[in-house]
Amino acid sequence: MALLSATVLSACEKAQDDTGPLGTSVSQDAKAGPGTSSTDFAGPAGGSNTVNRSDEQAFNQPSPALMGPDVTYHNTGQGNFEQVFSLQQLVPLWNHNKCSGCHVAGGRSPLGLDPQVPQLLFRVSAPGVADDGGPNPVPGIGGQIQPFAIVNGAVGIGPEGTVSTTYVEQLQAFVDGQAYSLRTPTYTPSVALPAGTMLSPRIGPQIAGLGLLEAVAEQDIVALADPDDRDHDGITGRPNRVWDAAAQQTVLGRFGWKANQPNLLQQAAAAFNGDLGITSPFFPLESNVPGGGRNKKGPGVKLPSGGLSSITAAALMLKNSAASTTPTDIDTDALFSTAFYTGTLGVPATRNTSDPQVQAGQALFISAKCAVCHTPALRTSPMAPYGLGGQTIHPYTDLLLHDMGPGLADNRPDFLATGSEWRTPPLWGLGLSAVTSNHTNYLHDGRARNVLEAVMWHGGEGDFSRRYVAQLSQADRNALVAFVNSL
Repeated sequence: MALLSATVLSACEKAQDDTGPLGTSVSQDAKAGPGTSSTDFAGPAGGSNTVNRSDEQAFNQPSPALMGPDVTYHNTGQGNFEQVFSLQQLVPLWNHNKCSGCHVAGGRSPLGLDPQVPQLLFRVSAPGVADDGGPNPVPGIGGQIQPFAIVNGAVGIGPEGTVSTTYVEQLQAFVDGQAYSLRTPTYTPSVALPAGTMLSPRIGPQIAGLGLLEAVAEQDIVALADPDDRDHDGITGRPNRVWDAAAQQTVLGRFGWKANQPNLLQQAAAAFNGDLGITSPFFPLESNVPGGGRNKKGPGVKLPSGGLSSITAAALMLKNSAASTTPTDIDTDALFSTAFYTGTLGVPATRNTSDPQVQAGQALFISAKCAVCHTPALRTSPMAPYGLGGQTIHPYTDLLLHDMGPGLADNRPDFLATGSEWRTPPLWGLGLSAVTSNHTNYLHDGRARNVLEAVMWHGGEGDFSRRYVAQLSQADRNALVAFVNSL
């Protein structure tokens, strides 16, 4: 973001110290994290990894910091990401036939409501906890409903079925009388699931900037947490701890709607396995069989775990391990280059930062306590490779879990995440969703049709922000939305 004027920063700082319209102090710097503050909005979104594009390919550009052979490797991974996989690779069950089918041009997935073309995937789990500490797979299904299979010699809806979505509109009004509506979804499986099965819808998020989030030091993320609410502001935040199948130990979770994946390598392997039905040396078993999908045995060899910096060493170890002798749908090179691609995408630059409406919205973003969870600035580790290291970035997330109340609860635990906790989603690039993904459906299941609806769904730790925005004038609400859409 272009450097804001001293006047605007002063206004933001004043908004911090002032009492909000609900009579509650909105000071936030205590939770801003090491070396940052809740007014640290200045600078390019992704540091040297920022891309000056705002068209439909804005999320699909290699980081400008990549050099030489690394660009070639990135492009190889992009080819795998956009590849339409064969039926021989996809069978027996799958959700889509290519990664980019749900992350179109690196953006968020379409919200397809046609059960024959599902874009909203559904995680499932049985009561109890799996041996890796995560959700317990449903016998015969695994951890996700995969609708497609070969049926009578042709591609059709398989035995796991589909899930249909219906909405009930709830008409409400802001304090100034302007009406708005929230739509509450109901999800109905086409086949009977075992008793006690927990169901959770997920929309595919945008993938730009993931390598930068992986490059933030763990201690900096943990420092943002306040699980005991020591400052009594009603907002806590805590890290998820998840199973790392490479390191074969429990580590910090960073990725996924509930921060249930530790790094981009495992995220890629799990997505291949669960979304596309594609096995790899990392997860060599189909997700619907006993021991399949994510499991404690992992790839059968302990790999380095440290994000993109360990990809080359891990690839070599995996190639030389016994796991590589098991026939799988893709090989080590395809898996690792795909993970590299997702980690080296650039971040779109912010826009309209000199617009007075956007600047006013920035001050309201602070006053409404949005910046407590959607942390404006983080710093990446100096040791991170490929131009990702030593960068001040503006992702607008703390990567922590927050209780968002019963309205958004899926009632399905995921490692330490409860059924009402979600990881703070990054906001960078969100204003380009209409261009890159051709829609503005937000939240974990796409129920919110725009920024304001997403805010008004906030409950639990986000309830102050919801009530604050509900009392704003229409002009102020428009300014807040303009700021979010500038990111």
